This record gives sequence, structure tokens and C-alpha cells, in this order.
Amino acid sequence: MKNIRGLLFGFMALLMIITTACSGSNNAPPANNANAADTSNTVSEQPAKEDVPAPAAEGDAEIRFTWWGDTKRHEIYNAIADLFEKENPNIKIVREFGSWNDYWDKLATQTAGGNAPDVVGMHATQVANYAQRGALLDLTQYVESGVINLDDFPDAVKEVGKLNDQTVMVAQGVTMTGIFYNKGVLEKLGVEPPDFNWTYDEFAAKAKEVKDKFNAKDSWGSNDLSSDLTSVMVYARQKGKNLFNDDGSLGVTKEDMVWWFSFWDKLRKDGITPDAETRAQYATVPLEQSLFVLGKVGFTAVPYNQIPNYQNFIKEGEVHALRRPTDPEGQNGEFIEGAYLSISKSSKHPEAAAKFINFFVNNEEAVKIFKIEQGALGSTKANEIVLPTLDPAQQRAVTAIQDTLEIAGKLPLPPAGQGQVAQALTDVGESMAFGQLTPEQAAEEFVTNAAAILNKK
Repeated sequence: MKNIRGLLFGFMALLMIITTACSGSNNAPPANNANAADTSNTVSEQPAKEDVPAPAAEGDAEIRFTWWGDTKRHEIYNAIADLFEKENPNIKIVREFGSWNDYWDKLATQTAGGNAPDVVGMHATQVANYAQRGALLDLTQYVESGVINLDDFPDAVKEVGKLNDQTVMVAQGVTMTGIFYNKGVLEKLGVEPPDFNWTYDEFAAKAKEVKDKFNAKDSWGSNDLSSDLTSVMVYARQKGKNLFNDDGSLGVTKEDMVWWFSFWDKLRKDGITPDAETRAQYATVPLEQSLFVLGKVGFTAVPYNQIPNYQNFIKEGEVHALRRPTDPEGQNGEFIEGAYLSISKSSKHPEAAAKFINFFVNNEEAVKIFKIEQGALGSTKANEIVLPTLDPAQQRAVTAIQDTLEIAGKLPLPPAGQGQVAQALTDVGESMAFGQLTPEQAAEEFVTNAAAILNKK
């Protein structure tokens, strides 16, 4: 247990050092929905309403709480809400939740209509859509008064939740996105697992080896990550750039994207990644029906905190994680991700909402229920509480976070148009997969469309 505790303390110390060194940047990620860093929607240009009713007086309150996730996550969040209601009988929690894509679609509509829930599950790839339009409450007053207690949160973790010196969200969990593999599948195929640090060439070679050992038309070495926004963001950082510049403009060139699309186009044409039809068929299936869980691909990109969730559906073999493939001549591309809680500017019960957020991230019983559902916890004390309760899969998640944290940076805040850019990436990737575009044409179309989208914002 000493080793695990040391690992955790190392994780939190490194987080403070890394983020402090990068404090000049804004912050946001992709990894995630539950499985990937989807950025599917943006909030209407309509600003937050100025005639919001004044906060209600202390007493009975009903607050709405919304989040995204699968059935297991719903059970966890509901259990915490139940516990809060038991200890705070004057506050009722109305729960709203859905899958990743549906969640952001609905929240965007609610926010534009002035009907957003009080407590909002937030993601760093999405926060720009809301905070920059004044849709999120500045939580500073509740932090300073102690209603939301961040005393046990490292400075780096607190900084993640700030925008323009305002605290707009509180970290539930901190994670990064890496490459998953099933150790049991690789052992069965006679394939040695890759080193934690590997290059794009080594990734391609190992994926080919897995494909060859599968020796089956319906099995592949890796998923096709050509249209994964998080992967492109990591790739851009490896080249010393960011997909989105600080001013919200596009940070990659056509030449950058030609290399990227060419790399994945060759893997697909060589049969190492799924064909276009299979890619489309499995694009939106539930986790338990994914190619990786079914044992039909060797590698896929997923946030580290999802190791336990994937392990729940995999009965044979252990899910392990590696960092992203690297460019030996480039820089480290990984960045800190995670999940957060915010309060809508339109909330009629902001103090009750703040009390609930504090309960969620600090209450001993609540954090024991939550564990590392969305990454290592924001609070050092909370991590100490849950440490003895972690199973082997959860411990592997913490280890992967700690190992990658040594080289992870802080991501600039994506602009409001990033959801449309993600869709543009998906569109050209799909067209290329079906042979309608060459890598050069895909790169030209993506850069042109993405630049046009961002120039309108």
C-alpha cells in the first residue's frame, strides 16, 4: 500500500509542478466523453440573459443536476445525490443525464433558452462554449467563503477550473488520453506489449504485427484515429503548435495535416485499421459493443480513467494503457484532461448548488462512491480516502495518469467553434476512408473549412 500511496503523492506533486510551469496558457482538452474527447456542439451566440431572477433566500431549494455517461455512471451519481439529500433534507436534487452527444446537444439548447440546470457536468473541451458567453457563474465568492472548500486541492488543479481569473468549474477528476491494449489478447496472439514510450513508426509496426497475428478479415491492429480530435491536438503539440491558437485561429497547416491523413490512410489501405464501412458501423455503438471490447482491434485511444469501465466488459485479459505515439524529433504532445462541475449563471439557488458541489468533491462517503470514475480526484485528501478501496484496474488507471503526467502539459482553451471543427475533421476523414478524397485533398479541405469556421467566431 505504501507504493500506491507514494504513487498518488507523486501524481499530485507532479501535477502542481507541470501546471505551474504552464500557467501562462489557457486550459481545455478532448479526451472525453466517456470514451473519447468529443466536441460535438456549441452554444448559441445568444448571450446569457441579464434579467435572471435574484437568488432565492435560504431555505428549501430544488436544484437540477445534469451529467453525461453510461448506466454505471448514472448509478454512481444518483447514489451521491441520494446521500446529499439525506444529509440536506431541505435541498432536493432533480437529476438529468444522457449519453455524451445527447448531453451536449440538450445542454446547448437549454442554455440558449435560459433554462440550464443549476449544477452542470462540464468538460474542458466544452467550457469555452459556456464561460465566454457568460453562461457560467463565477464561483470565487463561494470558494473564498468556504462554501466550496478547495483547501486540499493543489494549485494546479484549481487553476484548471479558472478562466480569466474566475473559477468557473471545480475538478471532479484529472486524467489524460492514451492508447489502450488488452494484455490477454496480445499474449494469446504471441505479441509482446509495446513500451510505454513509442514512436509513430513503432505504433504502425506493432499494429501490423497484431493484424497479421489475428489473420482474420474482421480483426485489425488498431482503430482508425484519423478523425479523433484529441489525437490531432496531441499531434499538433508534438510539432510545437496547438490545433487552436490563443486567439482562436487554426494552428496547423495543410502540410501538417497531409502527414497526419497520409499516415492513417496507409494503415487503412494496408488493412491494419478497419475499412470505411466497418468504421462507420461502429462509430456510435455502446462501449460494450465496441471493436476493442469485442477483441477485434489491438489498440484504441481512450482516457486513462476509463480503464476500469472497459475492464468491466472484458472478462479475459487485463486492460493496460500506453502514452500516445511520439515524434522522436518533436515535443511531448499530451495534456491534462478531466471532468468538472459548474453552476449556471441563471441558477435561482446558487448557494445550494455550491453546497452540493462541495459535498460531491469533499464528502468522505461521496468520494468513496465516486472513487476515480473520471480520473484521479481533484482533492489530495479525497485521493487518500479512496486509495485503499481501489481495485487492480483502478490502480492501473492511476499509474497511467501518473506516468503520463510527467510529460503532460496544460492545454490552451479551445474556441467556441471547436465543435464544428471536430465535425469538419470527421467529415473529411470519412470521405477519405471511402476513397472520395486523397490525403492531400482531405488536408486542404479540413484546413480550409476549419479556418472558415473559426474566422466566423
